[in-house]
Amino acid sequence: MSDALRRFDRAVADALTAADPVTALREAATGDWPPELRDALAAAAEQEDGVRLTALLVVKLRFERLVQGSRRAGEWFDRDAKDFTEAFRRYHAAVPPTATEPRGEAELFERWCGTQGAGD
Repeated sequence: MSDALRRFDRAVADALTAADPVTALREAATGDWPPELRDALAAAAEQEDGVRLTALLVVKLRFERLVQGSRRAGEWFDRDAKDFTEAFRRYHAAVPPTATEPRGEAELFERWCGTQGAGD
């Protein structure tokens, strides 16, 4: 994979975990890209509802993977849903969505908790 495609993948992943994914995609499209990638980012940002829906699906799937893959996360959510949800929001914004299965998401979350002192 070329460097430009790696950066593109990262830009899309970052946008889909941003507080405002549409604005994040628009900002990404202003970067130094080959024309076809710049156009793809700009075109995606024009589909505002689709971008927002996709971002919601990403967070939903990450949340589900995490509580399925981590006993600690599931117990924390059961014990204090508000505190866990706030921690999860911070995690989601800080850690790129690279896991594809529950255990991988749990490992990413555990690593993040260790750096944040979260869940102690």
